[in-house]
Order: sequence, then C-alpha cells, then structure tokens
Amino acid sequence: MECPRLTRIRSGGRRSAPSNCRQSWRPKRRRHVTCTRKTTMSMIGNFLQITPEQLEAMHADPALVTKTLYPEDVDRYPGIDVDKAWQAIHFLLVGDPWKGDGPLALAVLNGPEIGDDAGYGPATYLTPEEVRDVAAALEPITPEQLGQRFDPTAMMAQQIYPEIWDEDDEEELIEYITEGYQEVRSYYLDAAAKGNAMLKYVN
Repeated sequence: MECPRLTRIRSGGRRSAPSNCRQSWRPKRRRHVTCTRKTTMSMIGNFLQITPEQLEAMHADPALVTKTLYPEDVDRYPGIDVDKAWQAIHFLLVGDPWKGDGPLALAVLNGPEIGDDAGYGPATYLTPEEVRDVAAALEPITPEQLGQRFDPTAMMAQQIYPEIWDEDDEEELIEYITEGYQEVRSYYLDAAAKGNAMLKYVN
C-alpha cells in the first residue's frame, strides 16, 4: 500500500507556468492547471530536448525559451518530468544536494541559465556535447544501482525535496525515485543519439 505522504506528493499541484501567465498546461502525466501566478504547492523537475539550431536561436532571442517550454499546443510537448523526485535523483547520483563534480552533476541540476523565469528560476541548458557526456555517465548506472544508494537518514538531514524519505514504505519511495531516474536516463540516451541539446527547469 502506498504511503499517505507519497500519495499526496504525487497528487498535489502539478505545474505552474511562469509568473503572471494564464495558460492551461497538460504535459505527460499531469492534470490541467490554469494559473495567474507561480504556485508554491509543488516543484516539478522537467527536461526538454532541443536541437542545436533551437539552442542557437534561444541565445539570440531568449523569449523563445518560454514559448518552447509552454507551447500553445500542449498535447505535442515532447519533454518529460520526474515529478518531485528531481533532487533525490541528483543527490543519489552525486552525493550533494545541489552541486557535484563531473557530468553526473549536470544531469538534473546546474548549467548556464537561459531565458526568463520558467517557474522556479530560469531554465538551464546543456550543449549537445555535454548531453553526450551526461548520457555516457548515466548509461552504466541502472535504476537498481541508483536505488541501492537510497539513504533516508542522509536525505532527510540534507533536506532533500520533498522531505518524505523517512516514511515507512522504503520500497515505494525507492520505486518513486528510480522510475523517474529511468525516464531521465533513457531521455538523455535518446538526446545524445540525436545530437540534441537539453533544457532543464523546475516549475
């Protein structure tokens, strides 16, 4: 049986578009949310592949970032999200709440910012070369291996969002993290094979 707090985490507010927007949004695995301001109910980790040409265009016109992250045709949004497991994935990969060394530290967090506020700060990006490096670093780490690093005591001490890791149902919590990690890992491998760049953002 799924622990109550994890149920609330999974069913809580799903998405907030940038401040002062009014946009209905339904990417993969999320309900519609219509907002007029940023909500503080939840923080969702998102990833979106873009072509090198798109990245170049965004550097020339940063407004394109928001238009790309929040398109009018939401049903065709090609990105993924890991719900609220993003910081846990980062922590289990590198052992640090926010930073870290090497390509693994760039998989979920970090990198240069681009564009305006995407929800909780601007998006960050990785070049196609960095995406290949991250994919190569993620490939040998299976979801099972990542799950073996689960340490609820350390995660609570480091205040890893959303701070539910001391619940009794450890197996369910590990599954929550590793399912998200598998999506990220597969998405990076796909992006690397296509020669794409990556946008990462929390909203």
